[in-house]
Amino acid sequence: MAPILARYDSIFIYTFTVVLALGVSLAVYVTAELTRRRPAPAWFDALLWTFAAAIAGGRLGFILGQWSYFQENPLEIWQVWRGGLSYHGALLAGLAGLLLWSMANDRSFYRYAALFAPGLALIAVFGWAACWFDGCAYGRETIIGPLAADLPDTFGVFALRFRTQLAGLLLSVIAFGLILWLSPRLPDAQLFCSALLLLSLAHLLPGLYRGDPLLSIGRIRLDLLLDALLVLSAVSALTVLQYSARRPAY
Repeated sequence: MAPILARYDSIFIYTFTVVLALGVSLAVYVTAELTRRRPAPAWFDALLWTFAAAIAGGRLGFILGQWSYFQENPLEIWQVWRGGLSYHGALLAGLAGLLLWSMANDRSFYRYAALFAPGLALIAVFGWAACWFDGCAYGRETIIGPLAADLPDTFGVFALRFRTQLAGLLLSVIAFGLILWLSPRLPDAQLFCSALLLLSLAHLLPGLYRGDPLLSIGRIRLDLLLDALLVLSAVSALTVLQYSARRPAY
C-alpha cells in the first residue's frame, strides 16, 4: 500500500485520487466509443451532471458513514483530494442526477444509464484498486488462506485480514466484462438493470468480509443492506421486463 504517491514541498499527491482519476478518464473514453453503436444526443452533458451528483453524493455518504471521525476532524470534510467517497452515495446520487437531467431535457433515462453502465463498472474496478493503495475498505481478521494477507486497519494495526479490496477488484473486472458483452445484446432498460445487479453482487460479496467501521442497522452493516436492496430491486425489475416482453398482445 502507498497512500501518498508523491510530494512536492507541502503538496501531496495521493494515490487514491490519481488511480480514481485514471479510472474516470478511461470510463469516459469507453463511453465515447460506445456512443458509436448506442447513440445518445448530448451524452457528455448528461455525463457531467451525473458525475457532479456522484461526487457530491459520494462525499456526503462517506462523511455520514464516518461521522464520529469527522466530528473530531471537521476541517477534513472538504479535503476530497485525500480520498474518501462512498460507493453507494455516489451511485445513488449519480443516478438521481441523471434522472433529473433526463426529465429536464425530455430524454430517456434508460438510454443514458445503459450507455454509462460499462464506464460505471470500470470506475468500480479502479475504486477498489484505489482502496487497495489507500488501505480503505479493509477486511476482517481471519486465519491463513488464499484471500488472507497481513494488512493494517485504520489505525495502522497489522493483522491477518481478508483481502476484500482484491476480491472486489476481481469481481468488478468480471462485472465490467459481462456488461460490455451484454451491451450490444440487450435493450437499454434490461442492460441497466443487469449492470446494477452485477455491480451490486460484486460489491456485496466482498462486503460480507469487510472490517472497516461503518454505520449499522442492528447488526447489519448499512452497505450490505443497500447492496441487498439493490440486488432485489434489479432482479425484480428484470423479472418485470422479461414478463412484459413475453406477454402476448391482445
